[in-house]
Amino acid sequence: MSKGAIYMLGYVVVSATGHVFINHTVRSVDPFVSLLYTSLITILFFSVLHLGELRKHRALVKQHKGAIVWLNVLNAIIWFVAFFCLKALSPAVFACLFLGAIPIQLFLIEIRKSSHSVKTKWITATLLFTLFILMLALVVQETEGMGMATMLQYGLIVVGIGGVAAASILKISKRLASEKLSASLVVSLRFYGVLMISLALCIIYQVPLVISPSLGIELVVLALVSMALPLFLLQKGLQTFSPMSASIVITIIPVLTYCLQLCTGYYSFSFPKLGIILLCSLVLVALAFQKHNTKAA
Repeated sequence: MSKGAIYMLGYVVVSATGHVFINHTVRSVDPFVSLLYTSLITILFFSVLHLGELRKHRALVKQHKGAIVWLNVLNAIIWFVAFFCLKALSPAVFACLFLGAIPIQLFLIEIRKSSHSVKTKWITATLLFTLFILMLALVVQETEGMGMATMLQYGLIVVGIGGVAAASILKISKRLASEKLSASLVVSLRFYGVLMISLALCIIYQVPLVISPSLGIELVVLALVSMALPLFLLQKGLQTFSPMSASIVITIIPVLTYCLQLCTGYYSFSFPKLGIILLCSLVLVALAFQKHNTKAA
């Protein structure tokens, strides 16, 4: 296996673990506190890792500070959506909704500007509509113990708010990359918004910030498996791994997340739910091939 493939498989495993870990932690720890400490640890992680890059590209960072501020705001939205919705949604369902929301939102953003043929647009739209129906079916399956309206609200937040923020981050990151700002540097600068907003909310709602040593260790692990390591492994993997292959590999995340969440004891096996998750992954693979074929044409 190539180094890129190993990094990407590491990204898949750590991302799936991260979803399960967040779901476990927010059951007992206030999400504001979790976000505050995990973002702080992540900033320290990337600051040490990319200290030289920040000094080297300081002028470029100043030049694009507006885009970087927006990156921080959007990144904060994504992580607040993740930490709060994972209190209600199971990790695998959240992973499916979030991964499915990104291509749907990108399609809606780009459809007017797209120069692709009507046939290509219809094929893509059909695949995305199928994915949306499967995501809706997942939310319906998730209503055990909670009302349908409540679960639909959480699903809508993930798809509508989290998906829009993630799609917008991809667009901004692509623009910054074209301006010679490295992906690693951009990643290292995007967690200050989470830190500042979570700190402000902790102060406003008078959430206690003093934590026990055991909780501190748990939050360090949470920061590594949910924020720091997935982004680090993804950026390393994409240096040598093709975007097409990466798009296919990441579709494993919801299935692996489902298997891992069963080990926590919080969830019982559901064949219909697993079947829908597998179908979602297959549709995401089909979308990756459709995108690749469209670019090749």
